[in-house]
Amino acid sequence: MNNNLGSFLKLKRIEKNIRQDDLCRGICTPSYLSRIENNHVVADEEIYILLFERLGIAYDQLLESIEHIDEKIEKWYDSLLNKEEYEVNIEELKGLSIIGGGSTSIKFEIVYCRYLLEHDDLTEVSKVLKNLKQIIKVANNRTFFLYTNVLLLYYIKTNKFSEAVEAGVELLQLVGYENLANRFELGIFYYNFSLSLKNIYCYEEALIYIEKALKIFKDEYLLERALACHIILGTCYNNSRKWDDAIATYRLAERILIYLPKEDQNKYLYIISNNLGNCYEYQGKYNEAINYYLEAIKYVNDDNKSKIQLNLIRTYYLKGDIESARLWLKSKQAEEDSRLSEKYQIQLKIFETITDDNLTIDNIINIQKSSINYFLSIKDWKLTVRYSELFANIYESYSHYKQANLLYKLALQTNQNRRE
Repeated sequence: MNNNLGSFLKLKRIEKNIRQDDLCRGICTPSYLSRIENNHVVADEEIYILLFERLGIAYDQLLESIEHIDEKIEKWYDSLLNKEEYEVNIEELKGLSIIGGGSTSIKFEIVYCRYLLEHDDLTEVSKVLKNLKQIIKVANNRTFFLYTNVLLLYYIKTNKFSEAVEAGVELLQLVGYENLANRFELGIFYYNFSLSLKNIYCYEEALIYIEKALKIFKDEYLLERALACHIILGTCYNNSRKWDDAIATYRLAERILIYLPKEDQNKYLYIISNNLGNCYEYQGKYNEAINYYLEAIKYVNDDNKSKIQLNLIRTYYLKGDIESARLWLKSKQAEEDSRLSEKYQIQLKIFETITDDNLTIDNIINIQKSSINYFLSIKDWKLTVRYSELFANIYESYSHYKQANLLYKLALQTNQNRRE
């Protein structure tokens, strides 16, 4: 432990803006202090006592703090998970963890990453994780559990869902991984893992782990987290064509919602209404879908309004109400929102093209090729299937059965690949 005391001594000296000459006067030479601070020598305990005393730090209390450093790091991590206030001097905690050495220092870096993720400092997280990846190995210990959970959250925030699943699988393959954390932490792990599975369209697998998370959060009476689980559960049922189960799940989510503070309800009302719209749209019940999308738009913020409008444009088109689809296309939000991702812009372009009065087969071929190639390039299998089937229907209406057949085959093959 004493091998690293010099680093902490230097940290506190710089923090207090004290020169080496002033700190060591009457205790040791400046050159000897320099060697202590750079951990080149381990001084007698009496020298450490005097140096820290001059910095206003009781040496015996410092040693006691070091003994409890692991506990402090765990409390910090727990406060981050629970979104609770916890006073922590990060630089001091880092210094103490360095003195502690070994897994304590690594654990600090992991929890520090979790703190950075809470503040969306993804650039710094990437740097720290890059260093951690070089020293952390797959192992049945607490450190690896914490590392995996932070890694999962980082991948989710950077939309790298396949990588998140790979990281989660490494932990799940360890015998007894459940003993490395408390139930609340396990619930968060299962939730993030199922969220990642859902986002790469592995709905059946996602169902397994979201049900595990839901059981934990229900047992702990964590209503908002249970509500978030119900939303993923409903999405998985919906995409697995278990529509009755999906609707029942969303109805249950609505009942849970009334127990949340009023100011937190709107975002969930938007999600639930939108997802119910999806559920009815997938069944071809377009009137019901439209009603739920119109309900969702009442609760949505500006960032998500364009997404709901796209749902309405698509559903009106599928219903055969081209005029209503055009009206929503002409809405300012849908037409001019430059913040929309390229994926959404391309979908809008599809409907602008196919609802045009002067639509030609060449127009259809051009937008079909460019859009489907784009969806394939970003590996968005769901949109590949959706728009392959849409274009196949259009080609059939123009009696271009060869092109329609090719796109139906593409949709079938993509669905098969997605399941694999």
